[in-house]
Amino acid sequence: MKLKANQRNSMMSRSALPVRRFRNIVLLMIALVAVGILVVSQNQNLVHSTFTTGYVLLGSFVLLTAFNMRKRIPSLAQLGSAAFWMQLHIYVGLGTFVLFGFHVGWKIPNGGFEVFLTTLYLIVAVSGVYGLYATRSIPKKLTALNDEVIYERIPGFRKQLAGDARRLVLEACQHSDVLARFYRNRLAAYFERPRSIAYLASPNGRLRRQLMSEIDDLDRYLSDDQRSLSRQLGQMVKKKDDLDYHAAQQGRLKIWLFAHIGFTYSLLLVSILHGVIAHAFAGGLR
Repeated sequence: MKLKANQRNSMMSRSALPVRRFRNIVLLMIALVAVGILVVSQNQNLVHSTFTTGYVLLGSFVLLTAFNMRKRIPSLAQLGSAAFWMQLHIYVGLGTFVLFGFHVGWKIPNGGFEVFLTTLYLIVAVSGVYGLYATRSIPKKLTALNDEVIYERIPGFRKQLAGDARRLVLEACQHSDVLARFYRNRLAAYFERPRSIAYLASPNGRLRRQLMSEIDDLDRYLSDDQRSLSRQLGQMVKKKDDLDYHAAQQGRLKIWLFAHIGFTYSLLLVSILHGVIAHAFAGGLR
C-alpha cells in the first residue's frame, strides 16, 4: 500500500510539472514586461533607467546568492522549501539575461570596468545554464549504472578493486602466465592510475569495450578454470569503469558548483562596487 501511494504521488508530481513550469514562465514574462514598460517610460521622461535596472539586477543577484545560504543555514527553512528556492533561483537567473540587456541598453560595454563586469556576469549566467542541464542529465546517467557510489569513497573502492585484481592474477599464475602477462601489459595501469584528462572531460566506454574484447580473445589460450578467472577479471574491469564514470560525472558537478558559487559571490561584490561608483559619478555620493 505504501509503495502504491509513493507511486501515485510520483505520478501526480510529474503531471503537475508542466503546469508549474508554465506558471513560472508566465510570472517571469509578466515581471520582465513590467520592467520593460518602466524602462521605456523612464527613457521617454528623460530619467536614467540604468539606476532602476541596476537596482533590479542587484536585487536579483542577492536572491541568487541567497539560494546557497538557504541550503547551508537550516534556520532559513521557514522562508520556503528547497524546491521553491530552486525554482526561484532558476527563473530569476534566466530573467537576468533580459534585465542585463535592459541595463546596458543592448550594447556591448566599452569601459574597462564595465567589460570586466559584463564578462563576470556572462561567466555566471552561462555556467548557470550549464548547471541547469548538468544537474538534470548527470544524475539520470548515474542512475542507469548498477551501483550508487558516494564520491568521497571512490578512491577507496578503486584501491580495493586494484588489490583484488592483483590477487586474482596471482592465483591464475599457478597454472599459466597468460593472464599475468595480459594484466602487466594492459590492465595494471588501468587499475592503478587515474584516467586521462580527455576521459574526465568526456567520459565514455571505449576503453572498457576494448579491454573486454581483448579479454574475450584470451579464451583460446586458457583452460576452463582460467576462463572463469578471466571472466571475474572482466567484471572487475567493468566495475572499475563504473567507478571512473562516477568520479568523472560527480567530479564535474562538484567543480561546476564550486566555480559557479565563487563567481556568483564575486559578481555580487563587483556589482555593489559598480553601483557605488555609478552613484559617485552621478553626484549621488558627496
